Amino acid sequence: MHRRILSAALALSTLVFLTAARQKPATDPAFRQINSIVKTLSDISSLSEKHPVPYGRMSKRQLRQFLTKRIKRTLKPEEIHADELALKMFGLVPQEFDLKKSTIDLLTEQAAAFYDYDQKKLVLLAGSPLEDETTTLAHELSHALADQHFDLQRFMEETPSNDDENLAHTAVVEGQASWLMIAYQLKQEGKPPVPSREMLKSVGDASEESMAGYPVLKASPLYIQRSLLFPYSEGSLFFDAVFRKMGNQAFSAVFTDAPVDSAQIIHPDRYFRHVKPARPDLPKLALKNSTSEITQGSVGEFDHEILLTQYAGAAAAAALAPHLRGGRFRILGTGKDHKPVLQYVSEWDSAQDANSFFTHYKGILKRKWRRCDPAIDNGSMFAGTGDNGYFVSRLRDRTVSSVEGIGNVGDWRRLEEIPAGELAVPAAAR
Repeated sequence: MHRRILSAALALSTLVFLTAARQKPATDPAFRQINSIVKTLSDISSLSEKHPVPYGRMSKRQLRQFLTKRIKRTLKPEEIHADELALKMFGLVPQEFDLKKSTIDLLTEQAAAFYDYDQKKLVLLAGSPLEDETTTLAHELSHALADQHFDLQRFMEETPSNDDENLAHTAVVEGQASWLMIAYQLKQEGKPPVPSREMLKSVGDASEESMAGYPVLKASPLYIQRSLLFPYSEGSLFFDAVFRKMGNQAFSAVFTDAPVDSAQIIHPDRYFRHVKPARPDLPKLALKNSTSEITQGSVGEFDHEILLTQYAGAAAAAALAPHLRGGRFRILGTGKDHKPVLQYVSEWDSAQDANSFFTHYKGILKRKWRRCDPAIDNGSMFAGTGDNGYFVSRLRDRTVSSVEGIGNVGDWRRLEEIPAGELAVPAAAR
């Protein structure tokens, strides 16, 4: 799923578009510990500090202003619209959802500290409780240490080849820092600096209790909530698995041989075996009206897990999402008004898994729209009309495909996805 603006929210404490804050004097008590914290982190990770880390503070009001200006400067309105449209067409957020405003609200609500890997500066938000800042600083300075060795800006912005890989890279950055943060705490207590699985499972806690103090996050759609928490919760467990296999080499390996999708984060054995996602062919289209591509990207295990959780329940998601091999989507704008048409395809481990997902996907279509009027509903095809126009969803062996939003019944009839002998025109089109 596309994440141009959402990627900013995926890394709350690694904020790429935060402009440089004014340097604070060393008398600020929160910053007096920087040198000792960095030394401890260096000892734990074997990553040397190449130069001191600049630092500063800013207010929540200043943060909101910087976020707004940075988004305006770096993202075109059509790019933000494309991200929002993709989420809406999959049914992952409500039709009235405002992605730009939600992203800014979430970042402003939760922000406590940032390592800005654009300006290479550590920034703490004014008013952060001093008693919490040692832990916060350890997390952010872990980013600074990694940045000095692996150029986090390039790692986060330039190297990912698709959306799901972008999420995996964010999980590397946040997962390693979360692991090091707990290791730092343990070392300060005189204990071996190796977090237990139980300690790591508390990172990114998504419980109602943990979100009580964050009303904007609590009120956000499930996909937004989980997108924010995934890099911390699953990322820290992923890094722990790599560390237990490689030792301190893990601190370099996760950057130099980075995971390529969310499945490798969720299932570290796939990372060790270098299992890459499949790229199934999108369903074919031959529309009469002129078309232009609005956006396209990958749909990984994380995306399918949330989609299934939202519409079929957590048990179905846990049972089926791990069997995804890969997914893709494209949104085309058709006609003068650029009416969006969604092309989607996913490939599964087996025909049985694909059949199970196809059954669930029919339910997703029925629930994400206010109106779903099927003209064909059998074991391999589900087609008819929905809120956006005509749709065709198809099961073929290990793949499930869907075309949604066709505005012209002639185009719908001519789709290769529909064998002529099976076509019954919906009542609405007669």
